[in-house]
Amino acid sequence: MNRSVQLYIEGQRIELFNDETINVTSSIQNVQDLSKTYTDFSQGFTVPASSHNNAIFEHWYQSDVNATTDPNLRKDGFIEIDLTTFRKGKIQLDGAVITNGKPSAYKITFFGEGVTLKDLFGEDLLSDLNYTALSHNFTSAQVITRIQDNTNAYDVKYPLITSNRIWEYQSIPVNVPFPNWLVNVLTQNDIHTTSGAINKDELFPAVRVTKILEAIEAKYGITFNGTFLTDERFTKLFLWFKGKETLVKTSYGYSLTSTSVVPTFTNYDLTQRYTSATNTVNFIELAGVITHRLVYNITSTTSSDDYFIDIYQNGNLYNTITGFGTGTYTIADIAQVVGLDVDYTIKIRTTGTNTIGSNLVYEVDYITTGSVNTDYLTVTYSSLATSLQLDLSANAPVMKIADFLKGIMLMFNMTIYSVKDNEYWLEPLDDWYSKGAVVDISQYTDITSIEMERMPLYKKIQFKFTDSECFLNKNFSQTYNRNYGDTTYQYNYDGGEFTIEVPFENLLQTKYNGTQDIQLGYSLNGEFSPYVPKPVLFYQYDNQVTDFKFVNDGGGHSTITTYTPFGQDLFFNNSDITLNFAPETSTMLNYPVQNTQFSQYYFSYLYNLYNLKQRLVNVKTNLPTSLLTNLQLNDRLIIRDKRYIINEMKSNLNTGDVDFQLILDFRPIINSTIPQPKTGTEGGNVNYPINLPNDSYEANLSCTDTNVTFSVNPVESSQIIQIGIPSGSAGTVYTIRITYSYTDGSTSEEFFNIFQ
Repeated sequence: MNRSVQLYIEGQRIELFNDETINVTSSIQNVQDLSKTYTDFSQGFTVPASSHNNAIFEHWYQSDVNATTDPNLRKDGFIEIDLTTFRKGKIQLDGAVITNGKPSAYKITFFGEGVTLKDLFGEDLLSDLNYTALSHNFTSAQVITRIQDNTNAYDVKYPLITSNRIWEYQSIPVNVPFPNWLVNVLTQNDIHTTSGAINKDELFPAVRVTKILEAIEAKYGITFNGTFLTDERFTKLFLWFKGKETLVKTSYGYSLTSTSVVPTFTNYDLTQRYTSATNTVNFIELAGVITHRLVYNITSTTSSDDYFIDIYQNGNLYNTITGFGTGTYTIADIAQVVGLDVDYTIKIRTTGTNTIGSNLVYEVDYITTGSVNTDYLTVTYSSLATSLQLDLSANAPVMKIADFLKGIMLMFNMTIYSVKDNEYWLEPLDDWYSKGAVVDISQYTDITSIEMERMPLYKKIQFKFTDSECFLNKNFSQTYNRNYGDTTYQYNYDGGEFTIEVPFENLLQTKYNGTQDIQLGYSLNGEFSPYVPKPVLFYQYDNQVTDFKFVNDGGGHSTITTYTPFGQDLFFNNSDITLNFAPETSTMLNYPVQNTQFSQYYFSYLYNLYNLKQRLVNVKTNLPTSLLTNLQLNDRLIIRDKRYIINEMKSNLNTGDVDFQLILDFRPIINSTIPQPKTGTEGGNVNYPINLPNDSYEANLSCTDTNVTFSVNPVESSQIIQIGIPSGSAGTVYTIRITYSYTDGSTSEEFFNIFQ
């Protein structure tokens, strides 16, 4: 029996053709493309041009009808089956069909949430985000504090990476071959001495990745959630803000505050064209006007340093004017055109402390009695006091926001999905699967038509970073005939090759073993010249003892005795982990780190695929509406005595027929990405993620050793908890039991061990 399928746009039901068949294909990580981890899909519809639909689409087929909304914008929508919501997303009007001179149909497309998220970002860059909440005075004292800080108090820190000099340490040069012409110029680069001390201008900031996600949330009105986003393996991840060869030392853009708005006019009172809350002037078509002009006047300054006038058109930065002292600057001068409607606003950046007095004049020219006349509006601003609060946007790496998010997802094999409007969950694939329910669909399966195929496996899988120009990376590549941090897996199969390449450069550093050790990095190319790297991710390691000099503002030097290393390494739950895909020898630790990005986030899924018992199974089912609308792509399916994960599902929403392509599941149901947790004999806390499976409402934790404590118990929402382990002897094993309770009254158990 056919189901009742309805399509809604902004709360209004769209009428469908009686014979409209709606098929939806859903997939999360298809074996044909291991890099695809979006739950997006799109579906085209042809709907009748009924009087009801004509009202919804405002007779779009008639170009002379003035619409009340912009038909080019996608609008919120959802698909419903038998009064139960199936999917939410956006609906786009694509066109109309005219038959015999009359409208007969509209063509529309429904986009799932994954598609709409990518469209939301468009071509926007990381530099388009607002980082003012992270601003700080760019002084030597501030930079030193952020070099030494070992806490999470600062979200902007300064890795010890040079971008102009070839640093040495305690008379030890970097261990690479130097050309003869260069050897004699290295003598003033020993950072252990005052003559070679580090200057703050040599360093570029690194920004905590979670704060970049918060800036994305603020700009687009969305929310990112996920237990992993609060995991130290993510919260201690930083992105290096080096988008230029030299540091751009300007403040962030200061907004101006108006103190008076005075119109001077004969015909046009322009007062309504200015909005003081946003300092915005609106150019709009005015009958009889021939020219609109906007002039900004700097009437006083207390410094002769440069300032920068950033001009925004409809919210987008489109021009910057540089000046100093007093001056008059034309912001915009445009002829009136039909339909003119443009917003202008300005912000001021400075290179240091300054106090600026200014006003803005909006003028319109018009002709009366054969001569040009001008009416104008004068906006006077309060004095603007500025300081050098470093503008992070100006130093951000050149990277699209969409590419940044996709790169982060590839680094951690994450999936992204939406559970409600404007809320997106980011989780490593194994964690996401661990939250899936186990659903027996045997009774709905046509067991007479099950087909099995050989798994289409690749003969070669590569995980690689973007090639680096750094001379240390070049030297490594020439020595070992591969790039630092990359890994390749070869199989004796006849499949093709697949490469997962992240859009990040993996900057190799070097450690100096002097009286006190230090790890240093070099953003210098093979010719030892400064270069702009591709975006670089770093982990923040624990503080280390050192001894180097730093130039103080105003003269003199500071001796730095502790610092926070930034590189590939992180100390987490008493274990070392790395951002490398390969178990490289750590430059910081001097031994190979086995907890790699591949071993934590990719190995389990690939191990399951390459199991010799693996099959790709195609089955036909007919699911009841309650199951079809509630089934999630991370649910494990039981058919008779075997368990599967969903590779792809093709659903006919009208009939409930669902064709599944399934993969046998040989992994534990709860398959955490966290490395084996352990403590020392002194005991301590272990951070462990508790992800509640679908349809569960609670997790209870217990241990036979009553001295083990839990920061939260029972756990009623997915989160990271602290497990307190008592002091004990080496080799002690603490077995933790997690009991999940489900809404249907059932329970399930999971066990994991903590070693001492």
